[in-house]
Amino acid sequence: MKNEGARWADPTEIKNSHGIKKIGKGEDYNACGLPLIREGQHIYVDNSDYHSLIFGSTGSKKTRIFGMPMINMITLAGESFIATDPKGELYERTSGFAANLGYEIIVLNFRDLEKSSLWNPLLHPYELYHSGNTDDAISLLNDFLTTLAEPQRKGTMDPYWIEMGFAMALAYLLFFIETAEPEQANLSNFVNFFSANSNVPEAEKLANYSTEGSIASINFNTIMSNKEATKTFACVASTVASMFAPFTTRRTLGRVLSQNSFETGSIGKKKTAVYIIVPDEKTSFHFLATLFVKQVYEALVHEAHQTKEKKLPIRVNFLLDEFCNIPKIPDMPAMISAARSRNIRFFLMTQGMYQLQQKYGKDAETIKGNCDNWVFLTSREYALLEEISQLCGAVIYQDLNGNKMSRPLISISELQRLSKERGEALILQGRQYPYMATLPDIDDYSFTVYPSADGGLPGLPQIKPYSVNKVFDHIKRNLIHLPFSIEVYGSRVYARRQLNA
Repeated sequence: MKNEGARWADPTEIKNSHGIKKIGKGEDYNACGLPLIREGQHIYVDNSDYHSLIFGSTGSKKTRIFGMPMINMITLAGESFIATDPKGELYERTSGFAANLGYEIIVLNFRDLEKSSLWNPLLHPYELYHSGNTDDAISLLNDFLTTLAEPQRKGTMDPYWIEMGFAMALAYLLFFIETAEPEQANLSNFVNFFSANSNVPEAEKLANYSTEGSIASINFNTIMSNKEATKTFACVASTVASMFAPFTTRRTLGRVLSQNSFETGSIGKKKTAVYIIVPDEKTSFHFLATLFVKQVYEALVHEAHQTKEKKLPIRVNFLLDEFCNIPKIPDMPAMISAARSRNIRFFLMTQGMYQLQQKYGKDAETIKGNCDNWVFLTSREYALLEEISQLCGAVIYQDLNGNKMSRPLISISELQRLSKERGEALILQGRQYPYMATLPDIDDYSFTVYPSADGGLPGLPQIKPYSVNKVFDHIKRNLIHLPFSIEVYGSRVYARRQLNA
């Protein structure tokens, strides 16, 4: 009898759906995206602005079937990308290819810091603050501190110390950013500044000389006006010190994070390949990947808003491999919801649904809902298998007695038997019926393999120690033109912001 209900998509339907482009031998490489159909030496890719969610447990070849080929396609199409690279495989396999095509190569190598590009997490907030975009600057600093404090939030039943530490850190950061010279505004210098001033007498002075009504002033006053907090100031300061401990225990890390060797805003203006290499065997530096992704996203949105079309001239693709193994990205649901209109696209690769829900809680539904493309390779996670099977729908048929019956289009048992060797992947693309793809390994493509790019990585600079006296001496001598008056307390120099300046 005739079947009804769910069915498999015909390849022709996929080829003719929105945004699907054919690339390969004899074709212009003016498109890139999620590979869907292999046809001889051609690949049909989803060139639309759809976000994609790729599920596959360890060893499922997510990287070889999707990650590496997509990066090479992106570079052939002249678009930019930012990729998390837990094992360094993406960099090893594709960076030479990108460099040969004229890409700027940026490598944040947290596995081998001596081979890393330089990135200062405080520079963009500093620039925003001093250009008058204080709200955006404070928002970035909040994101920065939220990520730093996340491990402590998880490890305590009493959030009081974390919240007070958060307020203290923000107060000191804002005072630091308001008064430091551009070349001194980095984490190593901030840690030195905090260590020299993290006691009650000095905090009281900083509170007095913070801009009246500023967020720094409000936070300082919150700390100092609370008698209990004042009595336990040292405990709160210890919480802050613990938050910033990663930047004090590794001197090389401090150098890597001391300045920028690239412009984050330019990633959406010129062909740029960014690799974030984080060790997959330990999580010490995973928070830096989260900080970088969030900060670069904000910088790109800012750049997009400067254009007439409110979108980036060059599309930027975020390929976040092991998406759920890095700390939670602040505002990820809002980011993925708003990205498409700015010419930004996300490819999120994760081992399963449980990981996503554990990391993002209720926000996982928003993230899933904003990914029009779902790819399934393999998993033993029952909840994920059940959801994929249900999304594929049920076939309605009549038995020999004329009774209507139903069965899943693909069962949980069948989902567990997709062939890794043949590159089988179940794809839910846009609004199409489910499609069973057979996709090639990276070695089956005709991409030329070049040696890894060195990215023109600069040598690590020496950091000048932050000196409160030196900064304010520059202000006093009018080498920095800021509306401050100078006052001396013992051996320390302080600046008082003039509100009417």
